Amino acid sequence: MNIFLFNASAFFSNLLWTVIGLIAFAFVMSVLVIVHEGGHFLAAKKAGILCHEFSVGMGPLICQKKKGETLYSIRAFPIGGYVSMAGEEIEDNILKGVEKVRLVIEKGRVNKIIVNLDNPKYQDLPIYNLGKYDLIGTKEALPDELFIEVKNDDEEQYNKLIVERNCLVNFEKKAEIQIAPYDRNFVNKPLLNRFFSVFAGPFMNFVLAVVVFFAIGLFTGYADTKHTVIGEVTYVENSNNTLEKGDEITSINGIATSSWDDISLIMAQIAAGGSNYTSKVHVTTKDGKDIYINPSVYVYTIELALLNDGTDDAIIGEYSANNSKTKAAIAGLMKNDKIIGIFAKNPKTGEIIDELKYDDDRVLTKSELLAFFQRETIEVGPDILIRYNRGGNISTSEPIEAYDKRTLNSQGITSTKVQLGITCRNKFNLVKLLYMPWVQTGQSITSIVKTLGLIFSNSRIGVDDLSGPVGIFTILKSAVQQGSLFTWMAVLSVNLGFVNLLPLPALDGGRLAFLVYEAITKKKPNAKVENIIHTVGFVLLMGLMVFICFNDVLRCIGR
Repeated sequence: MNIFLFNASAFFSNLLWTVIGLIAFAFVMSVLVIVHEGGHFLAAKKAGILCHEFSVGMGPLICQKKKGETLYSIRAFPIGGYVSMAGEEIEDNILKGVEKVRLVIEKGRVNKIIVNLDNPKYQDLPIYNLGKYDLIGTKEALPDELFIEVKNDDEEQYNKLIVERNCLVNFEKKAEIQIAPYDRNFVNKPLLNRFFSVFAGPFMNFVLAVVVFFAIGLFTGYADTKHTVIGEVTYVENSNNTLEKGDEITSINGIATSSWDDISLIMAQIAAGGSNYTSKVHVTTKDGKDIYINPSVYVYTIELALLNDGTDDAIIGEYSANNSKTKAAIAGLMKNDKIIGIFAKNPKTGEIIDELKYDDDRVLTKSELLAFFQRETIEVGPDILIRYNRGGNISTSEPIEAYDKRTLNSQGITSTKVQLGITCRNKFNLVKLLYMPWVQTGQSITSIVKTLGLIFSNSRIGVDDLSGPVGIFTILKSAVQQGSLFTWMAVLSVNLGFVNLLPLPALDGGRLAFLVYEAITKKKPNAKVENIIHTVGFVLLMGLMVFICFNDVLRCIGR
């Protein structure tokens, strides 16, 4: 009965967090898309480009509303969006192949052309034979230059009617599109207007990141590293004598601390292993507390955590709430496994290049394990095999593809880390508030550049490590639980802006590349060729997205 209640509680807890994660995903992605497409939209409107539709989301239509000359749409999947600008894609003659039309005429001018003759709304209007017409006009946008010639079946000559510049063409019962005269067409606008209409989308994502980072700094402040005052305590000790929020640390392991940088340096030395490591960390505070803490030990090289049980034995602990998907777990390692040996193997030759082992009765110590992962042989990212004791049974893990030092450093991560379960106090800082949002945005861009460099180098980071919508959902779900949703929103906004600027077909960067070509050569590229390139690029990107989503799903189910 108790087991059933426990499982039911865990199930509903996971279900609740999944629902919250979905809401967070929809919220964050919708904001990013609205800001991105809003950048395109505002720049296009400023340039006088006709925007047929502003869509948030992709896929099946949920709702839409026409306001002014633009149709605003919300679609089912918040993983993208678009602004349909007149002339951005090659558009066929809007009345190509049309022989008969109905016309809505007001004050002697045509303001709607009905192509769908069966539309019940316009059955009382006469049907005309279509003759010559000009719905584009000239660069000068002369008054009354747009026209259409029509006649009844019993008339011999066509009648020329002036067409309004905002005339609508009705194709289906509700589907209408506004004509795009020469001066409202994207392709006919000056180069700079077109450039900024495309560039404004990614640019607004960077602006959003700065704004969000600013808001976070305004409401939560910045780490007060000049002092040693504790902000949050996450570790749990079975004692009344524990560290608390607001405590000021005066020493760690007998070494005086006057700033949080001192604390970080001492903990980094402990994480290096060897004689620096202590299974219990001695902390004293200004108000006289004298506390011994069991630290949390992490080996990020292979995504492994050690049990913080107060001993020096290297026993595997809980790496994260999603422990089954770490490199170590996928290789077969489980919580409470006792590590009795480590082997580093060259992934190309299979040769053992380093090892740490005594005998099967001897459990390695945490200090030995931490020191091992500081060796130069491990920094290059070999395959790691862990020999372990599980309930008296001796086994060896599958090879673990270790992260090399370059990969970890590019993401600001150390090979090993020892944590006390405390964080620095945050404090409002006006000076930092003025420059840190820009620095954080720049750091996010730098991180992306480094990651791309790793993908295209000999690093073990590859395309299959990228995350798509499923991976982003998982990240945002964890971010909600950890209280870092808006930080991730800013980071994802930078990612969206940067990726869209890559000079790849179908992306904003690909379109900008053609505009740069035009600026250099002083001639426009062939529109049909450009359109084919973007279409092929779009298909390839969709294929890549499917591949990434497939890998996301495999990671979610722990494969």
